[in-house]
Amino acid sequence: MGDKKSWHVLVTSDSSSGVKNFHLSKLLFTTVIIFAALFVVSAGVITYFFVNGELDRQELRKLQQHNLQLKTEMTRINSLLDTIQFELKDVQEKDKEIRELEGLRSIDDDIRQMGVGGTQYFDSTFYAFDQELFDIHNSVLNKIDAFNRQIDFEEQSFEEISRYLNVKNTIYNHTPSIKPAYGRISEVYGYRIHPIYQRKHFHHGVDIANKIGTVIYATADGKVTDMGYDKDYGKYIVIDHGYGYRTFYAHLKTRFVSINEEVTKYQIIAEMGTTGSSTGSHLHYEVRFYGKSTNPVNYFNKKKSTIYVDKRYLS
Repeated sequence: MGDKKSWHVLVTSDSSSGVKNFHLSKLLFTTVIIFAALFVVSAGVITYFFVNGELDRQELRKLQQHNLQLKTEMTRINSLLDTIQFELKDVQEKDKEIRELEGLRSIDDDIRQMGVGGTQYFDSTFYAFDQELFDIHNSVLNKIDAFNRQIDFEEQSFEEISRYLNVKNTIYNHTPSIKPAYGRISEVYGYRIHPIYQRKHFHHGVDIANKIGTVIYATADGKVTDMGYDKDYGKYIVIDHGYGYRTFYAHLKTRFVSINEEVTKYQIIAEMGTTGSSTGSHLHYEVRFYGKSTNPVNYFNKKKSTIYVDKRYLS
């Protein structure tokens, strides 16, 4: 979308074949429109002098021959504009497809056309000697006018789509979406009997068991906002991912990050250990959304297609 010579939109889905590449050349439209406009002006000048009787016979024959060439070329351009119109409709269909795929608001066909229609740019007497040229002339001008309106509209639409996809991608990168460590889940999210204190309590995360020294990954892009030692959780790390998400990693052996450090998804941040109140080597992992704990398992292998983009992030 940053290339001023073309519109280029990439849409990715979660499937292996889910990459869609839409490309629309603005240079093609601009070139055709410029040439069409030049031919229209030339034809108009010839007609003007003919109507006003300012040409002798020899000049008239030359200009009539030139006029025939112009008519042939304008007919060719008119056909080319029809082809471009077909391609533009294909682009509009791609636009609709992306919007449907991403859950964006749809745009009615009537709005896309934006009043495109049959304006008569010159009085028919201007081409009194050649009605066919008059018809071709108006057809070309009408199509140029239609393209100008539709291309401007599609450019705005593609910019809206591009902005949405960029924001969605950013939110996804900052949303916990992977398992933080290899190993088996030894304790699930929810009520349980505490293995040490032997009383019922709510377990706000999951425990992943594996050998001491198993590496632990940041589950999304973010910033380390807290790290320390707690008698129950041992060595811990808190990462603020933005967009309401925070993750908590506890019972760590070694930590490889520092306070206020920016981290990225899949970055190794620590090693699994047994610090704090622990019955064995494991990671206690929590995901909190706007301060409320949620089941971390729901964020293991989270798909980009499930990401919701709030309107406030698009303004």
